[in-house]
Amino acid sequence: MTGAQAAQTGVRDQRDLSQSFANVTGFDAGGARMTTFAIRGMREFGYQSTPGAFPAIAYYMDDVPALTTLARASLFMNLDEVSVLRGPQISGYGFSRPGGVIDVHTADLTDKPSGYVSTSFGNYRAWETSGGVSAPIGSEFFLSADGVIQDRNGFYRNTSLSDSYGDKTAYAGRARLTWRPSDSFQLDFTSQHERFRDQTDPFVPLSQLRSSGRYKVSYDDPGHERISQNLEALRIKSSFDAFDLLSVTAYRRSTWDFVNDGDGTAEPLDPANPYSRYSGYTHEKVRSLTQELRVRSNDDRARLQWSGGLFAARTNMDIATGALLYPSGSQIQPAKARNDDFAAFGELSYALTETLRIQPGLRYEAAGRRGSNAQVAPIINSGSKTFSAVLPSIAMVYAPSPLFSAFAKYTRGFRPGGFNAHKRVTDPGDYEFAAETSDNYEIGFKSSHLDDRLSVNGSLFLSNYDDYQVLNQFSAQAFGVNNAQKARTYGGELELAYKLTPEISLSGGAGVTHARYLKFENGYGDFSHKRVPFVPRFTLNYGVDYQAPWGGFAGVQARTTGRYALDDANHSSQKTATLVNAQIGFRKDWYEVAMFGRNIFNERYIANVYDFSGTGVGAIGNLGDPATYGVRAKATF
Repeated sequence: MTGAQAAQTGVRDQRDLSQSFANVTGFDAGGARMTTFAIRGMREFGYQSTPGAFPAIAYYMDDVPALTTLARASLFMNLDEVSVLRGPQISGYGFSRPGGVIDVHTADLTDKPSGYVSTSFGNYRAWETSGGVSAPIGSEFFLSADGVIQDRNGFYRNTSLSDSYGDKTAYAGRARLTWRPSDSFQLDFTSQHERFRDQTDPFVPLSQLRSSGRYKVSYDDPGHERISQNLEALRIKSSFDAFDLLSVTAYRRSTWDFVNDGDGTAEPLDPANPYSRYSGYTHEKVRSLTQELRVRSNDDRARLQWSGGLFAARTNMDIATGALLYPSGSQIQPAKARNDDFAAFGELSYALTETLRIQPGLRYEAAGRRGSNAQVAPIINSGSKTFSAVLPSIAMVYAPSPLFSAFAKYTRGFRPGGFNAHKRVTDPGDYEFAAETSDNYEIGFKSSHLDDRLSVNGSLFLSNYDDYQVLNQFSAQAFGVNNAQKARTYGGELELAYKLTPEISLSGGAGVTHARYLKFENGYGDFSHKRVPFVPRFTLNYGVDYQAPWGGFAGVQARTTGRYALDDANHSSQKTATLVNAQIGFRKDWYEVAMFGRNIFNERYIANVYDFSGTGVGAIGNLGDPATYGVRAKATF
């Protein structure tokens, strides 16, 4: 996806990526700004505050990895390109995960002064203003800056206080200083800061999500959700005679302060039950230091090509969860985790013939995990372990012409284990979760036709998992990460883009995934042969864009997401839903104006569900965004 495509279709954050990629679906992650993904049956944890539990999909922005779901809470500013690579990418990235990589790049520097300013207004009193500048400073230095402010009322009505609920406000800014003394060397220093000041997403009973009053809540303690992101990164790109080098050093500080109406009602306090009125509480602080080094041969004509790299990271997490009682008092459980990661990786690409290449790869990964809490025996209060793996890959690529290539690939996947350090458990098997491994097979093709006006790409995949990691209720008192003993996913994608005329472009993609637990037994139940929840059975992406020579433009993009289970027992599910976005406008020289709509047919669907059936609370969740619409204008200079 190019930056221009993202701007026209209204892609503003990670969750919007579902609209454009087959077998890629974004979900709420227990926080208004956090997104988890399901890619090819690899389902990320639906709630991110578990010390030592890292995402199943790697996420990069401008070559900087976001190691936690909280760190991914970010707004897109001045995008250049977004790529989604499905399946393990063990030899191309330092931070590798079995589900794949989402690789985001913002616009690069400009040799001449340039800039933009954009504003939009919509229903729910929504407004957004963004802008940016880029300019050279002398002959070798360049400076760029981007910023955005967003604000809107919530989609819910709080009947208790006669007010909207779910209000969102965000501020984000990024500055980049670049030193480029020659065409073969570039150094970038980036400082990025973001603040989110929101009300929490409401979590209401599943029965209400399906009722006519679904966008209503009754809270007397609305609470808040505040996220702060601070990032400093140093990136060096250098080209030598035989290879190119990339070095990225980054330090990221993320905090999450979450308070919601824990009892979910406006009922008065019952003195006999302190939990008849309370607020749920989570405070999370994450500090990550990462260093990544990549090298790659730069002679594309060589028979033997190679790439490799090193990656190291330390992530410290401090998490406190519990309840704030009314009118005073609290029950808070603090926990800490320290996570150290190291990887060395490489790949060769050797031309057996003019049309056939073999590409072996190898990765070594080691992850140290430490978790602790303030509990006393018999509650388990600490754990330490190192998880490691050697991961091979092999691919064959057949390219008889520049217009067609086919490939077959095997990759070993790995996700380290860890500890449920914030849980009150006495069983070591509940405190620790095992490392996950997978064997991944894929065949596919890429092709171009009709003088490059039509591209068609397709793939089939099969993945077998051992100790598939799941965020699951494994006892009536505990909710954390444990392992399904065996799981399997298989399916395929078919994607095409067609330039029908110079003015009209068509795009489409179809994905099918079959994901089941082959064996999954724990102290709370037997989920063997059940579908992995939040993995759609199919996805369809399709759209049409019109660009008139006189400056008018219009577009419609749709995404149909097939039925998916909402819990491990498959007791409930979200039916097939179709979301349609549209825009129409005029673009000429330095300015653009447009009207836009998102989910224009107001499709109702469930964004996330937590199954607390064993505690008596039952299943609770929240809805996806309703129909929104508005106008936007942009000027460039």
